[in-house]
Parts: sequence; structure tokens; C-alpha cells
Amino acid sequence: MTWLSILLVIKIAVTAPLAAAPFLVFSTEKLGKLTRMEAASGLFFRLYGVAMVAILSAYGFGIATAQSGEFPWFATVMGVLSNGGAVIALGTSGVLARMAPVAGFLTLVTAGLIAAMAFPIAALGSAF
Repeated sequence: MTWLSILLVIKIAVTAPLAAAPFLVFSTEKLGKLTRMEAASGLFFRLYGVAMVAILSAYGFGIATAQSGEFPWFATVMGVLSNGGAVIALGTSGVLARMAPVAGFLTLVTAGLIAAMAFPIAALGSAF
């Protein structure tokens, strides 16, 4: 398995159960309490969950591409934009301190993806 594939597997393994699934199945009331956000409808929560599944699917294709020996530029650029963008959004919305563990994880993923893009040959190297 490549180093990049391991990073993408970790991202999927953490995000699917902790972000995507809850936004697809939890009640609007429960999501409102967890996120400390009010929503008249659960539609935006559900749409966020669907978007997360789409992004995770792209990471899955990125794993397959990396395992075939090609660098998955689409998945890595998308990951930098989505994870880095989320960190910026958290920082500019005033909730960064409250969401520090999430922001830390997203920052590490972003840094790993940027490193992979800077050193694609190493990122495609076998981790074991």
C-alpha cells in the first residue's frame, strides 16, 4: 500500500462514521445540538452528508489510482481544497477553538496531501 493510499484510507475511515453517516441519519434536532447550529429543516444537514459521501468516493478512486502507480491529482487537489477550505471556514467563523480537534485533523490531512503533491514519487512509494 502506498503512503498516499494510507492517508486517504485514514481520511475515509475517520470521516465516514464521524461526519458523513451522522449527517445522513441523525435527526435534525440531534444534529442541531451536535453542531450548535439551528436549521428549520434537516435538508442542509442531509445535503452536507451526501456531499461528504461524494468526496469520500473520490478519495476511494484516488486510492485505486495510487495503487495502480499513477498519481491521483484530482483526488489530492480536491482534498486540499475541501479540507483546507474547511479549516479556513472554521477559522473565519469564530468556532476554531471549539472545533480544534476537527481543525487539527483537517490541517494534517491537508498538509499530507500537499506533501504528496510536492513529492509524488515518494507518495506512491510502498509503505510496507
